[in-house]
Amino acid sequence: MIGSLKELYQEKCLIDEMPEHPNDYYWFNDETYHLIGISKTITPAEKNLISLMLDEIVAVDFNQHTRLLWLDLLLLGKTKILDQLPKSLTQIRFIFFNHNFDSENKVQFDALIKQWDQQFLTLFLSGHYGVIIDFTTDEPYTIEELEDLVEAVSQDFYCSMTFYRTHYHSLDESLSQVFADEFNLFQNYYSGKLLVMQQQDLLIQYLIEQVGAFEFNRFKEKINQIPYDQIEVVKCYLENNFNLSFGAKVLYMHRNTFMNKLERFIQGTGLNVKEFRQAVIAYLLIENLENEAKM
Repeated sequence: MIGSLKELYQEKCLIDEMPEHPNDYYWFNDETYHLIGISKTITPAEKNLISLMLDEIVAVDFNQHTRLLWLDLLLLGKTKILDQLPKSLTQIRFIFFNHNFDSENKVQFDALIKQWDQQFLTLFLSGHYGVIIDFTTDEPYTIEELEDLVEAVSQDFYCSMTFYRTHYHSLDESLSQVFADEFNLFQNYYSGKLLVMQQQDLLIQYLIEQVGAFEFNRFKEKINQIPYDQIEVVKCYLENNFNLSFGAKVLYMHRNTFMNKLERFIQGTGLNVKEFRQAVIAYLLIENLENEAKM
C-alpha cells in the first residue's frame, strides 16, 4: 500500500518524514503505524479515497513521532531515521540521566529541557533512566553550564540527579551499539557525587568498584585505622591536583597543618601519595572503602 502511494504521488507523498511545512499535507496512519503525508494539492476525491484505506490523523505530534523514530534507532537498531537527517548533521552526543518521574513530571521535565535548548531531544528509556540527545555541535555547553541545568532540575523537582555526557558519536549504523555501550556504562557506574559525569569519571568509578577483586587487603586494613581527618586531607590533596596550598584553602586549614596530616597518612599506610602511582592506589582504596561503608 505504502509503495503504491509513493509510486503514484512521488514527491507529494512522505513516509515517516517531518517536512518543513507539515500543514501543507494530509496525514494518515496505516495498519503498521507508518506516518504518511499526502500533499494537499490532491483532489478532494483522491483525499476521500485515501481516507477509506488509511486512518486520517487530524493533529500530528511531530515531537512524539520524532522521539519514536529515535527510540527505534537507538534501542532496536532501525536505521531508517538516518536517511531523514540533515546532511550537515554528522555527529551527536548523549546526556544520560537518572530520574524517578511520574508521567506529569516527565512532561514538565521535557518542557524544561526544551526551554533550555530547542535542539535538545529528551527520551525516557525506562522508569528510572532517560537520555537527552544533544545536537549542539557548533558551540557545545560547558560542564559548568550543564551543572547549572542539573541544579535547576533538582530544585524544581525536589530530586537528586546525575547527568552523564558522552563524547561525540558519528551518525551511522553503529550508533545503536555505541548507545547500548554508553547506557550500560552509565547504569553500572554513575555516582551521585558529581552533578555531571564524563567518561573518565565513570571509568574511575569502575576501577574503584574493582578494587575488591585485587589483593589490597593489607593497605585497606591500614587505611581503616587512619583517622578520618587524615583521609579527608589526602582526598582533598589528590582531587586538587597535588596542590598543598589550594587543598588547605578548600578545607580551611593552615598549610602546615594540612601538610602534617598528609605526612602522617603516608607514614601510617606506607603509600606515598606524593608519587603518582601510589597516589592512584590510595585514591581507589579510599573511595572503595567509602563505598563499602555506605552499602
